[in-house]
Amino acid sequence: MAIVGSRRPSPYGEAVAEQLGLELGRAGVVVVSGLALGIDAAAHRGALNAGGVTVAVMGTGVDVIYPSAHSVLADAILAGGGALVSQFPDGTAPRRHNFPARNFTMAALSDVVIVVEAAEGSGALITAEAALDLHKEVMAVPGSVFSPLSVGTHSLLRDGAGLVQNARDVLAALKVGGEVLDDPLPTPKSLGFGLRRERDGILSHLSDVLALDASEIARKLQLPIAEVLGRLTALELDGAVRRHQGGYVRALRRGKERA
Repeated sequence: MAIVGSRRPSPYGEAVAEQLGLELGRAGVVVVSGLALGIDAAAHRGALNAGGVTVAVMGTGVDVIYPSAHSVLADAILAGGGALVSQFPDGTAPRRHNFPARNFTMAALSDVVIVVEAAEGSGALITAEAALDLHKEVMAVPGSVFSPLSVGTHSLLRDGAGLVQNARDVLAALKVGGEVLDDPLPTPKSLGFGLRRERDGILSHLSDVLALDASEIARKLQLPIAEVLGRLTALELDGAVRRHQGGYVRALRRGKERA
């Protein structure tokens, strides 16, 4: 399974990518990504945290870690039984035109490609297009309609990509056998979707004036940040909350807006 997305994701997107990597790694799925900043790194970390295997497909030679800050992550991938893979010879420096070719290789190595967050024109969409050309399945995670990082993923969903609400959606697409599906996985609420009955708990901690960020809400409720981010996104899509000054506030009902 390839997990790809923005190099500058939202906290929500990064949390979802890491949680998917964790759950898929725990289920025995090899997680493929590109060792880049953002979604790629989060997916690799999640798989490693589960004790799973992850493969980094690089746009450089395998001896040139890019970005260099991910040298520790690359070492961890190898130590965990994964691999660094490149179609480019040793010593190849990062060049812009290398990465679309790298994205095609990621798609070729994977049975399914999942896009977590992607702005319009994102490189992650190149991976999705390559997967379609190779007759591989493409899936996408829904995001906020207010975020430019959701434009690419929502376009994919509109055009027929599989919807990812949790790791079980991905395992079903991979047609994984019953043994793996019977393994204990975190519940779907770990990705934050389908939680209408629990939303009042968050709303009670929000005002319509003072913005709170997701980490502060998670601390107050003693919940995982990934769950809180997912629930906030669902609330935002329902119009119950809105983003304000880097945080979240309760949305005023129509007719109660201040003059």
